[in-house]
Amino acid sequence: MSNKAVSLLRQVKTEDGKWKRYPVAYTANGRVKPNTVIVAGKEKTYPVGRYILRSFEGSKLRWTPVEGGATEALAALKTAKARANATVVAEQAGVQVVVDPQRTLLRDAADKFVQAAIDRGTRAAGGIYKHVIAGFLDSCRRKLYADELTNEDVGRWLAALRKRGLSNRTLFNYHKSLKSFLRSLGLDVKAIAGKSPKYDKTLPEIYEKEELASFFASLTSEYDRLLFRLLLSTGLREAEASNLEWKDISFARRTLQVVSKSERNHYVKDSEEREVALTDDLIERLQAYRETHKKFCLVFGKRGGEIDAVEPHMLRRLRMLVKKAGLECGSCAQCLAGTGYERWFVHKFRATYVTKLLRGGIDLRTTMRLSGHSDLASVMRYLRPAGTDEIQVAVNAIAWE
Repeated sequence: MSNKAVSLLRQVKTEDGKWKRYPVAYTANGRVKPNTVIVAGKEKTYPVGRYILRSFEGSKLRWTPVEGGATEALAALKTAKARANATVVAEQAGVQVVVDPQRTLLRDAADKFVQAAIDRGTRAAGGIYKHVIAGFLDSCRRKLYADELTNEDVGRWLAALRKRGLSNRTLFNYHKSLKSFLRSLGLDVKAIAGKSPKYDKTLPEIYEKEELASFFASLTSEYDRLLFRLLLSTGLREAEASNLEWKDISFARRTLQVVSKSERNHYVKDSEEREVALTDDLIERLQAYRETHKKFCLVFGKRGGEIDAVEPHMLRRLRMLVKKAGLECGSCAQCLAGTGYERWFVHKFRATYVTKLLRGGIDLRTTMRLSGHSDLASVMRYLRPAGTDEIQVAVNAIAWE
C-alpha cells in the first residue's frame, strides 16, 4: 500500500538567514499556533515563513505550499488528510481509485478557484471562498467530480447551515459565494444552486448618544478608554485596530495609516489601504499613552496592553466591560439567558462612525475613502434619518408661518 501520511510544517527564515522546515506547534485544543514551530523539542517563533504540507504520491515525496496563516494551514491539513484516508480506505477494500482526466475534480477546482481570488489581490474574498466552499464540499463529500453536483446537494447544505443558526443574510452571502464557484466550473448555476435565500435588508445598527455616554463613563483603564474611543472616531475594523502599530500613527499630520501587515497575515479588506484623520483630543491621549509603551510595536496589545502581541478577543473584552457596567438591555434573549450582549458588538462602533460622518455633512465619496468601503452602495446603507432630538431641533427652527 502507498504511504499516505500527511503532515504540516512551516518553512522559516532562521537567525543565520537560512530557510529551514520544522514541524508546527499545536495548542491543547488542536489548533496551529501562529508562526510557532518545534525545534529540538522546544517551541520557537519565527515571524517570517510559510506553511507547507508534506505528503507522498506512492514513494515520491511531495511539498505543497499553503496560502494564508495558521487557520488556513490547519484547514488545508484536514482536507489533505481526508483525501489520503479516502484513498487508503478504497485500497483496503480492494477498490482501485481511478481519476478521470476528462472530468473536473471538485477539490482541485476549489483550490484553484480560491488561489485565483488571492492572486487577483482579493485576499479577504479568497478566505471567504475557502471557508464556504470547504463547508459545502464536506456536506457532499461522496461527490468527487463537478458534474455529480445536484440541486439536492445545495439544499441539504443550506438546511444544515440553517440548523446551525446562521442568519438569512449570512445564508445569502454563502450562497452567493457558492454560485461564483459553480459558475467557474461551467455548470448550470440556476439549475444546481437555485434561488438565493431571501433576507430583510435592515439599516446597520449604531450606538445612541446615551449608550456611549454610559459606556465611556464606566471605563476605568486608559487602555479601554483609548481603544473604544479610537474605534468610535476612526471606524477601524476589529482586525485593523488589533494590528495597528505606533509607526502607523503620524502625530505631525494627526492621522493614522490603515495598512496590511503581511508578516502577521493581516490584509486590509478589499486592499483598501487608507489614511484616517484623528481628532486633536485623541492625538493628545495617544501621545500620553505612547510614553508608557515606547518599547511596544502594537498600540493595543494583549491583556489590556501588557503584552506586545495581537489581541484576538476585543469582542470578549467589550462584553466583559458591558456586563461589569450593568449595561445589558434586560429584555433580549441573551440578557434573559444571562449573557446580555446582543446590542453590544465591536463592528457597531464602525457603523456609528460612518453614520456620524454622513450626519456631520461629510460627502459620500469622502466617507467611502475614510471608512475603507469599496463602493458607494455600501456607504449609502448608512444614510438614515436623524434621531428624535435632532429632528425636534430642526422642526422647531422652521418658520412655519
